[in-house]
Amino acid sequence: MFKPNFSLTLRHAALALALSACAGLVSAQTLHVELNTASLADAGFLDLQFNPSQVPASFASATISHLSGFGDLSGVALKGDVQQHAAGFVFGNTSDYNDLFQGITFGGKVSFDVTFGGLSDASPAALQSKFAVSLYGADGATALGNFNPQDGTLMSITWQPTAGAGVLSSDITDRTIAGVSAVPEPSTWAMLGAGLALVGVARRRKLSA
Repeated sequence: MFKPNFSLTLRHAALALALSACAGLVSAQTLHVELNTASLADAGFLDLQFNPSQVPASFASATISHLSGFGDLSGVALKGDVQQHAAGFVFGNTSDYNDLFQGITFGGKVSFDVTFGGLSDASPAALQSKFAVSLYGADGATALGNFNPQDGTLMSITWQPTAGAGVLSSDITDRTIAGVSAVPEPSTWAMLGAGLALVGVARRRKLSA
């Protein structure tokens, strides 16, 4: 006679939930960017851009929020399709040059979340847009770090429109300064929490058996 193993079933369910949560991280449209400026001296500038490969392109936006280490934003310089709001800044790709230039103090960490969105476009010729991060010295012109010699960037994140949610890819040229990680959506955290809860229930049943 078959005797169901409820503890094993719970562990399998928990594992499935955890794997589903991790899979959600791969397709997350919000990323966390962190810049460690400990190796840099004094003060300089942070430069953020979100530009299409060509105008016009399929509409896309990049919203930065949860800003840390940005300092006083009263002197921030914005060009092109960039708007400031209470929680941060919103970049569009309706013009060919969309830029945020902000003076910062080096020596600590600068971080923010960037959320990408845009219109779906299933065309093989759909144009991508690129979010780029650079640091400059006090003169506002000397690129710092192990930057890309073509454009002076330390890292970039490319948004490629698709028939669905779009695809993100990142390129980091200086990993001692720049880093990027996925930010799970609330539903992902809930799924991961449910999986951990099931693991706890299975563990308690095994100990009490």
